[in-house]
Amino acid sequence: MFSLFAFILSTAHGFEVRTDEFGQALQWQRTTIRYQVNPSGNHGLSKAAVDTLISAASRAWTSPVQDNLQFSHDGATTIRRANHDDGVNVIYFEDEWTQDPGLLAVTYLWSNTNGEVLGFDMALNAQHHQWATDGREDANDLLNTLSHEFGHALGIDHSPVVELATMYPTSPLGEVLKRDLFDDDIDAVIHLYAHSDDVDAVAAGCSGTGFNPNTLAIWLSIPLIAIRRRKSTT
Repeated sequence: MFSLFAFILSTAHGFEVRTDEFGQALQWQRTTIRYQVNPSGNHGLSKAAVDTLISAASRAWTSPVQDNLQFSHDGATTIRRANHDDGVNVIYFEDEWTQDPGLLAVTYLWSNTNGEVLGFDMALNAQHHQWATDGREDANDLLNTLSHEFGHALGIDHSPVVELATMYPTSPLGEVLKRDLFDDDIDAVIHLYAHSDDVDAVAAGCSGTGFNPNTLAIWLSIPLIAIRRRKSTT
């Protein structure tokens, strides 16, 4: 089954969390999320730079919840498409982009009927956008975008009213603001993964029953949108 996700708005924060069609918050139940990277593509960046920034972006999200959650880099892969059946969570650059050309990246999640996230794939648009690591004004900063997309990989959606948040839905050329998590982003990951009283209501929607492969759902994130100039504040 393929569907765009639904979401709920936290009444106490600006962040939104992804939910399935039953209203259950989507979240990982495992503490270690393994991924592989395909660094090839028409982006002009070194493999070392790509790997380093992916690791930095993932650590930014797991640090607030410490031992409850971590990402693990399992090496390189040649996979360059989103596909749950391959059993690999892959991050890759796409040279033949089939989504809206204005999008910087898309993150896919697969979940079961208990709201448990089973896998993710992250595609970066290397066909329509230039990438950089230094925040220069004529390109999109890779760490800026990766930080945003890892939030989606954890089941966190946009903070549509908090412009300082990593999960704010748009990003102009040269922006580096999303590299570091804002308070609203930290609140979101703690809400889903701190395993405290604050998340009891969310965690209660995820039972411990086994996964039924016939009920696998794929959830496509609302991706990060590139804009050519900063949004007016007026």
